[in-house]
Amino acid sequence: MPPKRKVPDDAGAATNPSPPKRATRRANATAQPKTRTTSRTTSHSQPAGHETSKAAQIAPQPHISLPPALPAHLVPCLRLQQRVILSELQSPSDVSDAGEGKGPPTNAIALALLQDLLSGSVDRGEGNSCLLVGPRGSGKTTLVERAIKSIHVKPIVLRLSGYAQHNDRLALREVTLQLSLQTGKPFLSDADADAKPNPFSETGPSLSLPPPSHLPAVISVLPTLSRPVIVVLDAFDLFAQHARQSLLYCLLDTVQSCRVGQGNNGLAVIGVTTRVDTINLLEKRVKSRFSGRVLRTAPPSDFQDWMNFTIHVLNTPNGAPHGEWEPLWTLAVDRFVGDRKCTEAMKNTYALTRDIRSLKQLLTSIIVDLRPSSPFPTLSHVTTALSAQRVRQPFPSLHALSYPSICLLIAAVHGHTAGHDQITFEMLYDSFREQFRTSSAAPIQIEGGSIGMARCTRGVLKTGFEQLLAARIFTSVTAPSANVAPEFIPYRCSVERGDVKRAVDVIGQTNLKKWFNKAS
Repeated sequence: MPPKRKVPDDAGAATNPSPPKRATRRANATAQPKTRTTSRTTSHSQPAGHETSKAAQIAPQPHISLPPALPAHLVPCLRLQQRVILSELQSPSDVSDAGEGKGPPTNAIALALLQDLLSGSVDRGEGNSCLLVGPRGSGKTTLVERAIKSIHVKPIVLRLSGYAQHNDRLALREVTLQLSLQTGKPFLSDADADAKPNPFSETGPSLSLPPPSHLPAVISVLPTLSRPVIVVLDAFDLFAQHARQSLLYCLLDTVQSCRVGQGNNGLAVIGVTTRVDTINLLEKRVKSRFSGRVLRTAPPSDFQDWMNFTIHVLNTPNGAPHGEWEPLWTLAVDRFVGDRKCTEAMKNTYALTRDIRSLKQLLTSIIVDLRPSSPFPTLSHVTTALSAQRVRQPFPSLHALSYPSICLLIAAVHGHTAGHDQITFEMLYDSFREQFRTSSAAPIQIEGGSIGMARCTRGVLKTGFEQLLAARIFTSVTAPSANVAPEFIPYRCSVERGDVKRAVDVIGQTNLKKWFNKAS
């Protein structure tokens, strides 16, 4: 009999046999997700305040709807919003932004260079000159004004325009007048000006003008004034067309002689023009004194710039006391900008011209047209503003002409198609009579009514022709003569074919449509 196995002392701990390895792995795999779940719950339970704030952000905002008519207590807010937007349109800030992958905007570069140039004249007493070139509406004048406002010292600014000062004497008088207003000192004695001009010896615009010989003396005083001087020459190319270019020569010669350390306060001459060949218009002695700095401006290069400008202007804060106005206006602007039809209408305007002034006029018309009964910008406001800005049709009431007059007008269109730019009454009468004969040869009736041409006598057509002459639709090519009968005087039709087609479509008569569409 084999000996009995001796049981160890810790047999109680080993009474339950250990589970197999597979069971252990299965148990661990089952228990592990509980551990992850517990740890995740623990990590979320730590920042309880953050969980509350995040839930508050995700919570849905109260629904805001735009009222069709504005309540009485919000009408002052609408008026205030209109005022601040119109003020922003008069002096808008720069909202152009360089898109991703693009360089800095052209106007931003020109502004930085112009500010550096003016700071050199104001801070260090330098003499500087430059030319600002760009198409109309590209922001040249706005850029100059913004650069002048950025100067920490208030300078003396002389503004001249080639459209107003078309000779040197007018320019000299304007310079002395602006200097007297800004400094409080007279720069021309009474003896220099014509105290008692002779009205029979000089024309009106030349009365009481200083002689051109005083121009160098007045210009040479500019660097010695108590403050720096900035001269802005609008339409610089027109100043280059003055006789001998004396004004430009004196200004640029004074700028060239203005040195740092001589006790001068600085002088800057800024020319603004749209002509890229302006430098070639300068005489040799004037060109040699010009610094050669040319700064260029450009209109918005992308339609998105127009939309950014629109959003910036419409979202101008007004500081309204009622807190419910701002959410309503913001929602209205978002819907207006997001409307596809509004965007298409503005894109059509952008395709015609990139002049930012056209957009300003459009926005001005929209804002002015807002009423308490229609307080928010919509597509109808855009359509009304665009129709007011577009060129109106010279003859918008062609569809209201009498039957004989519209027949003569259709005959004139067929004559122009046949190569006759000049027509007479006899030509139009023969064309109508031929069409009436053709229509009568094959009469067609629908429900007992004829759709052929109605008969008109020669006298009736003559009366319709006189109505067209009175409306200036037909204009005479030659002067009336006693040797030429009125029926044979040549006339020219001032109405385009498309306008006649629209009038015929509005009238809706089948016989007129068939005649108009008939090949000549």
